[in-house]
Amino acid sequence: MAKRITDRVILCWLDLETRNKTDNIDRKIEQLRGNVYAAHSFDEWNACIDYITSVDEQDIIYLVVQAEHLNDESLSLFDSISQLKSIFLLCNTNKNYDRERLKSCRKIILIQDNNNNLASTQIEQNIRKNVNQAIGFEIFRPQNDKNTDASLLNRLDVSFMYSQLIKEMLVDAEVEYTEYYMDSFVDICLVENQGNQMQLENLRSFQNTYKQHSSVWWYTKESFLYSAVNKALRTQDVTMLFVMGFFIRDLHLQLIELQETDIENQSFSMLYRGQGMTIKDFERLHQQIGGLISFNNFLSTSSDHDVSLMFARSARDNPLHVGIFFCIRPNATIMTHDKKSVSAFASLRNVSYYPDENEILFSMHTIFRIKNVHEIDERLWQIDLDFTNDQDEQLNILLEQLRSEIYVPGVFNVDKVGQLCLKMGDYDGALEVYNTLLQMFPDNFVFLCYIHNHLGLTYQHLNQLDQALIHYEKSIEIRRSLEDEDNKDQYSLVTYANLSTLYAKKGDLVRARLNCEHALAFSGVTRIFRPLGKLPLSQKKPWANLARFLLIGQH
Repeated sequence: MAKRITDRVILCWLDLETRNKTDNIDRKIEQLRGNVYAAHSFDEWNACIDYITSVDEQDIIYLVVQAEHLNDESLSLFDSISQLKSIFLLCNTNKNYDRERLKSCRKIILIQDNNNNLASTQIEQNIRKNVNQAIGFEIFRPQNDKNTDASLLNRLDVSFMYSQLIKEMLVDAEVEYTEYYMDSFVDICLVENQGNQMQLENLRSFQNTYKQHSSVWWYTKESFLYSAVNKALRTQDVTMLFVMGFFIRDLHLQLIELQETDIENQSFSMLYRGQGMTIKDFERLHQQIGGLISFNNFLSTSSDHDVSLMFARSARDNPLHVGIFFCIRPNATIMTHDKKSVSAFASLRNVSYYPDENEILFSMHTIFRIKNVHEIDERLWQIDLDFTNDQDEQLNILLEQLRSEIYVPGVFNVDKVGQLCLKMGDYDGALEVYNTLLQMFPDNFVFLCYIHNHLGLTYQHLNQLDQALIHYEKSIEIRRSLEDEDNKDQYSLVTYANLSTLYAKKGDLVRARLNCEHALAFSGVTRIFRPLGKLPLSQKKPWANLARFLLIGQH
């Protein structure tokens, strides 16, 4: 199954009295097309149920239906369909309903409908808020020993720092985001939204008029945009993060600008967010009081205590979730001039597509300290967070250690994520990064030489030695065309060293030693070992292999 860049949201509208009023229903559906992947109308129960139960389990279904059409049997059935996220129940204010019976289904959301556009607006807002509920987070628990080495960190800690370095890569001013990124992102979205004419028009408008509006305006307007951005951040989809980097950096920088210039940001004493969380995720968070948490997305919050608490309470309707009420103590005075590491937040009032919404947005991977977790009602928990902005000494030391191990001085700063994938053993992620870089830099032969070497190294880690050999040989072939390139010896040396390791693994010691000799032809023994301490960890093994074969050659 092809990977989706957004969650596929499908709207089903059921009305048993619309056989002669389809134009009215179609008009309401059309108003919502820009917020969903697909929309369908039904005038028969069986057809509607057959469709809902036939869709992929990963799809998210929203059903719109008149309240008078539901009975106990249908309520029970809908409650058991996992793909059905919510039922928007249209209620006429002039009619009386058994609201207690309707509330027996945990998925029901009551919508007031008096044959106007208000119902569509309420449905649109609910869909958007549900999309924003999906968040990912990483946790870092500082150790007592401030001299802890990065190699001793547990998997959670590594994931935390991985997310921080992804953020640094995305907002790095040295990365030049050309039209390639915009065109690639739009092309991917066009393929995924085939058949949704409104969404296709939105995509073309985004591509053609992007510079006419701010990044915040686009982020709050287009569902495909905030869904794609936050899903890629949440799942650490490095390929999509590459192509969306232009927008992510623009949004991050605008939040910094808003925080620096908007006096309203100085007045927030507390911000809130209400949502549901799986019991498993909550237990993981509950165990880390005093630790640091980083949200892998742009985090939407509000200054409205009551509305946020209402969202947290309603999340308990799902028996697999607990309600979470985040109380965030911001500190707008914590600032830094380093735009790579700053974690900005700002009110979107008057700059959002919806200027009256009371939303305060935190930038991606903002770090908070978990101060307290306590239960305020049955299955409803309050989590107190303090905005810290990277001020943990041990975290900064470990991050700097990782930076030094994934950065190759004088080579290619854009390769940080690829190096990090190799460092963390995420070889599938490394393949995505390097194959994406091949497409991004088709005419940069110096970089292509480097990329093919690292593709070879990645395949070698995966024990796909034939594929590794193809890329090593391609790297050498490109190197031969770089006779005037100052770094050609360095590239050749590393590739031949990697080849020696590969052939040794295949048991071909003759070719392994031959590649050692090729490497030595580009540099004397002293020059080979001098840079050993400076090389990233992903390249140290070939040097050790060279030493072994040099010893073989002495006998």
